[in-house]
Amino acid sequence: MENGRKQLKRSHAERSQMMRQRLIESTIGIIQNQGFEAATFFEVAKCAGVTPGAIQHHFKSKGDLMMEVLNHLIKEGHQAGKLWPSSDLPPNERARLLVGNAWQLIYRHPRFVAAWSTYLGCKGKPELLAHIARQRADLMRELRPRFLASFPELADAPDADGFIGLVFSALRGMGLLQLFDADGAATQQQLESLAKLIASRCAMA
Repeated sequence: MENGRKQLKRSHAERSQMMRQRLIESTIGIIQNQGFEAATFFEVAKCAGVTPGAIQHHFKSKGDLMMEVLNHLIKEGHQAGKLWPSSDLPPNERARLLVGNAWQLIYRHPRFVAAWSTYLGCKGKPELLAHIARQRADLMRELRPRFLASFPELADAPDADGFIGLVFSALRGMGLLQLFDADGAATQQQLESLAKLIASRCAMA
């Protein structure tokens, strides 16, 4: 009997998690297609096929929902296993793979634009901005060891943290320019230049 109750609880928890994920995905879709302001409880409920009350059961406010959306968007791409090249490869190939994979999996992806739409929509909401800052700091702490595992030549560089930040800031900037229909050829040249910069830093180490 006790095992049956535990199984029921697990099933309820799983259903609840599935519903939360469904609401998050619906919110992201609305932000991508209509913008941050359009992601009201009413629109999210309509998109997810539930009632607004069902959303409030999982998220007390739009701010709570947006925090979960941000968590999802920030972590989603960076956790992709294909992002990080093997350290056994030559530096120039590693750099090319990292930049290419990061661009295709994260920064070129429509969800990256959705993330920035969410960031910009949070302007004037101190609690969400503080949450974003914490999430980004946590993400950088996670990225650092992964980057250095792929590029161990830079592990002892005194400016390693600054260089890693520069690489991902450059990628974010190129991704953000997609909001303005950036020139694809120019973006490709910038990606190639970034890969060459990483490879040259490895060669200098």
